[in-house]
Amino acid sequence: MGARRRYTQRQPGAGFRRWFMPVMIVALFSAGWYTAKKMIDNSITIANVEIEGSFVHLSQADVQEAVGQTLEGGYFSTDIDQVRTVLLSLPWVQDASIRRQWPSSVKIRVVEKTPVAYWSDDALLSDRGELFKPEQIDRNMKLPQINGPEGLQHKVWSLLVTLHEQLSEIGIEVESLALDQRRSWSMVLSNGVELQLGRYDAEKRINRFIKVFTMKNAIDINKIEYVDLRYPNGFAVRNKKDKKESKNTASLNSKRWVAHA
Repeated sequence: MGARRRYTQRQPGAGFRRWFMPVMIVALFSAGWYTAKKMIDNSITIANVEIEGSFVHLSQADVQEAVGQTLEGGYFSTDIDQVRTVLLSLPWVQDASIRRQWPSSVKIRVVEKTPVAYWSDDALLSDRGELFKPEQIDRNMKLPQINGPEGLQHKVWSLLVTLHEQLSEIGIEVESLALDQRRSWSMVLSNGVELQLGRYDAEKRINRFIKVFTMKNAIDINKIEYVDLRYPNGFAVRNKKDKKESKNTASLNSKRWVAHA
């Protein structure tokens, strides 16, 4: 007779019991670890916040107020990235770094934006070429005013820097520079003289202007009110006194425009 085959009948649930206990042990360990971590996180609070930075338009109080609620968590549970995000949302903040210092301190370092020009009526341009809009703009910062179509602030600023370098040869600064919707340039100098530069060759036209006013026996630039540089080989000027005389007769204006070769 052939050998009899033995059949072992498995009891129901044997496989389940084999992996159930290890899973329960891991779960209980994880829950215990999480609970212990939460207890440690909440038991160590932030006792001190140190704020560093050279502030002109910001203050330590401004920074503390901005991140106050974000730092209400424990020493370990506070979200450092969230604190940085809050700081970077402040108009005057260029950059920020935050780090924990054992046992209960947080150090915050803030880099403030440096404005180089007013843009339109409600914004400033930083030295990194960024536009930002503080709640209040101090008009006593002695910055040049630049204006232009949206998105062209870099182009306007670049030309202003070039023209400022050129005009420094005659001891004059640029007070404002504007690019209108027709892409025509105009500017006002620090002595109040208004210049019309037109759409093309602004740098070349300023060079011509400087050349004339550095000549011997040149017209006193401080007596001029307006200069039109849009002529191909010269420009026209209007003296400050012409404005008063124009009240008597409009024809006097045109007679006092002088073109220079």
